[in-house]
Amino acid sequence: MVVVSTMRKLVALLALIPLSLLADDKLERQRAQFIDAEKWSYYPDSETYLDAVKQLGDYPLLPYLEQTALLSGLKLSREQQIAAFLKDYADTPLDREVREKWLRYLMKRNDQHRFLTYYRDTGDDTLRCTNAAYRLAQPDLRQQAFALVPELWLVGKSQDKACDKVFKQWSDAGHRTAPLVLERLVMAADGGDHTLIPYLKSLLPASQQYLGDLWLNARRNPASVAQLTKFPNKYPAEERQVIVYSLKRLVWRDKALAMKTWQRAAEKYSFDAVEEQAVAAGFAVALAVEDHPQAEFWLERANRGDGNEDIFRWHLTHVLRHQDWQHVADVVNSAPAALEEDYSSRYWLARSYEHLNDPVNAKRQYDTLSNVRHYYGFLAAGKLAKSPNLADTPLKISDEELLHVENLPAAKRAKELLALKRYTAARREWIQLQGNLTYQQGLAAAVLADRWGWHDQAIFAFSRLGYLDDVKRRFPLAFDQPLMQSASKHHVDPAWAFAIARRESSFMVDANSGVGAKGLMQIMPRTARDLAKKKVSNQVLFDPEKNVEYGTQYLRYLMDKMQDNPVLATAAYNAGMSRVKRWLPKDDVPMDVWVETIPYKETRNYVKAVMAYKQIYKQRLGQEQNLFEDLANMKISASMTAQ
Repeated sequence: MVVVSTMRKLVALLALIPLSLLADDKLERQRAQFIDAEKWSYYPDSETYLDAVKQLGDYPLLPYLEQTALLSGLKLSREQQIAAFLKDYADTPLDREVREKWLRYLMKRNDQHRFLTYYRDTGDDTLRCTNAAYRLAQPDLRQQAFALVPELWLVGKSQDKACDKVFKQWSDAGHRTAPLVLERLVMAADGGDHTLIPYLKSLLPASQQYLGDLWLNARRNPASVAQLTKFPNKYPAEERQVIVYSLKRLVWRDKALAMKTWQRAAEKYSFDAVEEQAVAAGFAVALAVEDHPQAEFWLERANRGDGNEDIFRWHLTHVLRHQDWQHVADVVNSAPAALEEDYSSRYWLARSYEHLNDPVNAKRQYDTLSNVRHYYGFLAAGKLAKSPNLADTPLKISDEELLHVENLPAAKRAKELLALKRYTAARREWIQLQGNLTYQQGLAAAVLADRWGWHDQAIFAFSRLGYLDDVKRRFPLAFDQPLMQSASKHHVDPAWAFAIARRESSFMVDANSGVGAKGLMQIMPRTARDLAKKKVSNQVLFDPEKNVEYGTQYLRYLMDKMQDNPVLATAAYNAGMSRVKRWLPKDDVPMDVWVETIPYKETRNYVKAVMAYKQIYKQRLGQEQNLFEDLANMKISASMTAQ
């Protein structure tokens, strides 16, 4: 009776424990078992591994153990298991590694039938060429194989040796033509491997081989275009292509020679409108960057309403640099149709009205723009001393929709990989899953990612899907404790620290840029070393708390160097202090004009974004100050940096 009474009490106690807690406890046990089982997955026939698989039951990451087990010993005797795995996990990240290694195994055995049975394009050129070669070996697939070759051939680099026989058969069958050879040669010259040019030149008819020499010279030394006698006008269209390419490169090195050569070339050859526009656009940007005396001429010539946004922006930047406000209005009013209602166009039109003594039209433009959650909208609100409008419309998704997506196998795998801090694998699963979701399901996935604290994936999803008004989820107070503490310690505005982290990494803790910046606030190892006065490991920089400590410390350092000017400090965070100092004008320039004329597009957009994000985070943190009231009236000059 005592035993029965005790059991009843235990059952009663268990009934009081929420099912979610029991499920969480089960997952924690399974995670530990999974990690322990991983080392045994390399011995798939061992009793320890088989027992571990049984114990894991329905654990979402069990397929990853199966993948490792298959890869540990690919052989024909396991074909049935491999086939089942590839079928079950087709169109998931689990498929590719197994499929590629299996295909390579079959390729080494020259098992053509099985190779073609399992082949799917994974982007591996060796396998793609082998697929074409095996198809060529079968008469009924020969034409199908030839159709695959042009895509393999038309690349600006040497292809894998597996392609050689395929290319030869394709060529022997008469499919390799002079236009295709020339097309590949141009690809090799323009951004590809130029050492391929002599070989491709040898494949051209004798009468066209000089074109190979022209392209090789253009790639090695664009100033060679000045020797127009080397362009005999035998193949006018092809020669003009070399001239246009060369001049667009030469103008960055020797502006005077480029413009002089173009004048001579235009007298000798009949360039069409597209070619003339390409040269004008190339010259316009190169000259505008350095505020060259001829910049306006080429900007006017290039900006002829064809919808080239980049040229329009550079034209606007150029006239703003000189603060010629009537010209600003003229440029905006002649903007391509797609840019007429652009926020920047509307803002600069208002600014020009303001300086042209037309306050009524200026206020009308500012009023309309001030309701927009955007850098230019916030500037307009600052001009009117209005509170910025965040236009927050939180997304509402039903519990049923969320549960459906959360229970998808790929979502379960992604969530578990995230829990194990295997971020790269988690992103692969998550990104591939989203490609198979409807729009509404994609929104549900974005909400789930936010709920899981996977802020970068929530932010990216909302942006990709075009739902931009869920402000709290798009601008989360992620890692708030370390960010607030570090910002306070280093006397940095926490809204600014949040804005920097949001722009730098979207709160991706393992963010790693191509130049080596790491973590939430994208700290360069050298910067961390200088701040710590010792070497700082990558592991430290990927730790969120330590990363924001270095990030906010560096923000404080930049503020001290830039006389507490957050705009200049923000620009320096992105481009470095030395560059920012070079960009500073001797005399006072309005802040908005200075930002718009920053020579680096990346830094220009970076400063705009961070300032806008800072305003959003100020309001999210309960700080009602409109920082754009100050920014809208701020002046920038060289006197604003510490000596």
